[in-house]
This record gives sequence, structure tokens and C-alpha cells, in this order.
Amino acid sequence: MKRTVAIALALMLALLAGPVPADEETAPAEGAAEAESAEAAAEEEGEEEESPPVLDTVYDDERIGKRESEKVASAMGLVQDNALTAYVSAIGKRLSRHAPRYRFDYTFRIVDQDEPNAFALPGGFIYISRGLIALSNSEDELANVIGHEIAHVAARHAAARQQVASAMPGIVQFLARGSLAGYSRAQEKEADRLGQGIAALAGYDPAGMSRFLKNLEFTERLRLGASRRPFFLDTHPATRQRVAITAQRARGIAWKPKRGVARTPEDFLRRMEGLVVGTSAAEGVFRGDRFLHPDLGFTIRFPDGWETANTHTAVGAMSLDRSAQVVLEHAGKGTPLEEALADFEEETAKAGVNLEPPEKIRVGGFPALRVHGRASSRLGGVKLLITFIESRGHTYRVTGVSRGEHDRNQALFLNVARSFRPLSREMLSNVEETRLRIVQAQGGETLDALSSRTGNAWSINRTAVMNGMFATDALESGQLVKVAVAQPYQPER
Repeated sequence: MKRTVAIALALMLALLAGPVPADEETAPAEGAAEAESAEAAAEEEGEEEESPPVLDTVYDDERIGKRESEKVASAMGLVQDNALTAYVSAIGKRLSRHAPRYRFDYTFRIVDQDEPNAFALPGGFIYISRGLIALSNSEDELANVIGHEIAHVAARHAAARQQVASAMPGIVQFLARGSLAGYSRAQEKEADRLGQGIAALAGYDPAGMSRFLKNLEFTERLRLGASRRPFFLDTHPATRQRVAITAQRARGIAWKPKRGVARTPEDFLRRMEGLVVGTSAAEGVFRGDRFLHPDLGFTIRFPDGWETANTHTAVGAMSLDRSAQVVLEHAGKGTPLEEALADFEEETAKAGVNLEPPEKIRVGGFPALRVHGRASSRLGGVKLLITFIESRGHTYRVTGVSRGEHDRNQALFLNVARSFRPLSREMLSNVEETRLRIVQAQGGETLDALSSRTGNAWSINRTAVMNGMFATDALESGQLVKVAVAQPYQPER
């Protein structure tokens, strides 16, 4: 969570209106018809209740894409690494010269997301997550993924879905297990075919697509049993058949290798040196159910056993039965409590929320306002408890929303707000951030031995997957290996 604008309360109320059906949590089923339309996929996901913008022309694509790209930057955050962004853009520009059909002015950005993910907005706005870059083991692989996204834009698949507004996995969408609506299998097949062709024309090995997809599936297996988060496979379903098809197609594509933007494979790996892996400490970190934000200098504790999530816009937790959630958001820098409350009242009035008069209190030694509220949902009454806290020049809002068991949840919301405290020096000293490091192996060294020598924070299996090898492989002398090394975090000043 960073210093960003508030999420819409209407989304919280909609979420509490009922549990999310199981079929909304996953990508389209294996047996889905290949001709399934994007509109049908969106309807099946149940992600839109209002009529989406109609994108009739290329001009509409560019206009809507530009608008939604600003929301992506705000909601997800972008990696502030000029050199790495320029590198990805150089690959993208080289590929986009071979884009078929519609020619857009493509832009390429890296989103601050650990999960391997890539998506495109209408009009040529393409996003690659830092997690996807870290998973790539060659420029060929990365180029094929970018080419795949270019193909979606050029074929106007992103416009056909009309799902641009849901491309941002904010806290409400995540807690509800929501994700970007998937492309149809027909669209995926077309994007694979066009993307591999684009990569080949640009001088990249089209087999990079199948190699990346295969490694991505290994990554997904490691995640089984863990909390699901928005992930490339949610929107780009990768089956064994798809891996086989892209591999077979690559063997039939005539292509002439050209030197990459990264001059050598070693140069490619070195370009991701220092990339944050895992949660960025700049967004805050969880220690059990306690959340610590080193840059903003506060800590807050969420209910024990609840499912927690931290995004670029907010941090919060949801009860396991989905009947309640509590979210902390940044409500403004230098914004007086009364002004923050007035803004909230204006926003919530649109959602039919009735607020009681505020009560002046103190939380953690800071001035605060507590407000009770009520609203309605499809399943009945909803009760709210909102606490505004002014701390060190920043105003925060802690919003608890629940249906059923009101008294118990209200007590939990009170405890959450009361747990807000300044971050002590001792707590700050314990905040670490994990970064990707490129290390040289010693001759005959195993991944286990290399991990012990370098202080690798990844498991052996994950290290193998991230490097596109097997856990039992013997390493060659001087071979470059990606590892994750934890280090003390230095807050922004």
C-alpha cells in the first residue's frame, strides 16, 4: 500500500452481497468451446454489472486505453527502474514493427507485481510484471510473451473483451478471488500464432513461447495449496496441449536469428540484478496478522485467522466466510480529519450509506474520528465502522464492513483501529526486502550447495523453476544462477 486514492466503497458492499461462485475463481474450463466469444467469457465471469464502453474504432481503443492506463499506474504501481523499463520497451518496439493489422503507438511498462503476469489494454498499452521478468530465462522467452500481448492488441482482442476497468487486481477484487476476465481459447490460439510470428520476424526464437509456458506451469504447481492471486494463467490458460502446439509450430517457422537487445544471455540475466522479488517492502509487509509500513511509519494488526492482502491502493483482511472485511487506505496527505470525513460522506452517499455523527477519539496517541454507518445489500443490512486517523502529516481511513454477526465483527473492527501505532525502531530494523541476485556457480556445485553459500531465500524447487532447470542438475563452473537474497530495507526519506 502506498499513498494513493481510496477504492470505491460500492465495491465492498457488492462483495458482501454474497459469496463468489467457485466457477468465477478460475480460467475457462478445459472443455470450453474454442469459438467462445469474449463477451460470453466476461458474462460467465460475472465481473461487469454495468454496460461497458463500446470500442467501435481504433481511435476508441487508444482513447479508452490511455484512460485506463492511468488507473493501472495508480492501482497496481509501476516499477521505478528506468534502465529495466527502457530495456523492455526496446524489445517491445522491435517487436511492434512487425505487428499485423492495426498499427498502434505501443507503450510498454513493468507493473509492480510479484506474480508472473502480463496483460494488454486497448490501443497498445502493454504491461509485464516484474515477476514475469524474473521467471524469464532468455530474451527469446520474454519477447514471445510481449509478442503475444502485441497480438492481442493488434487483433483487438482487448477491445472485444471490454474488460479494461477490471485489469487492476485491487484489494476487493483479490479478496473476492476476482481476476481479469480470460480470453477465449480461439483468441488465445490466434495470439499464440501471431505472437510467435511477430517474434520470429523480429529475429527471436519462436520456441521461446513454449519454453516459457512450460516453466510457467511448473511455477503454478509450486503455488498449489497457497492463496491464489491474479496470475498469467488466469487470463492466458496454458494447457499441456498448448505447450505442445506452440513447440510444434515453432519447428515449422522459418526465422533468422538476430542479436538481442541484451547482447548475450549473460547480459540478459544481469539486467534483472537487484529486482525486487516477493512483496515490495515499500508497499508494507505482513508479519503474521500484523502489517508494518516502513515508509509511512505505522503498524496495524488485523483479525487473527482472516485472509490478508496488500495491494498498491489498500491493505486489509477478509473473514473466511466472506461476511466481513476491514480495509486501511491512505485518505490524503495533509488532509484534516473533517475534510477526509466530508469526502467520504460524499462518496458513500452514492452507495446509499447512512452515517451517524462522528465521535472524536484518539488512536495510538493520534487524533481520530470514529463513525458508524449502515447500508443495504442484496442479502440484507450491512453495518460499517469507519475510523479516520491523522498521523505524521497523513490521514488514514480504516473501514470495517460486515453482514451478520454485527456485534462480534464491530468489536473486531474496533480492535483493528485501536492497534494502529507508530512503527518502532525495533520493528523497522526487522523489515527486510528480498531482491534477485545473479551469482556464479562453482564447478560441480548443486543448487542446494549454491543456495547455502549465497543465502538463497528460495526453496530448491523454486530456484530450479526460476532458472529453468531441474533441482538435481549439476552446475557448471561460472554458470549464472538467479537466487533471492533478503536484506534490510531502507525506507524512503
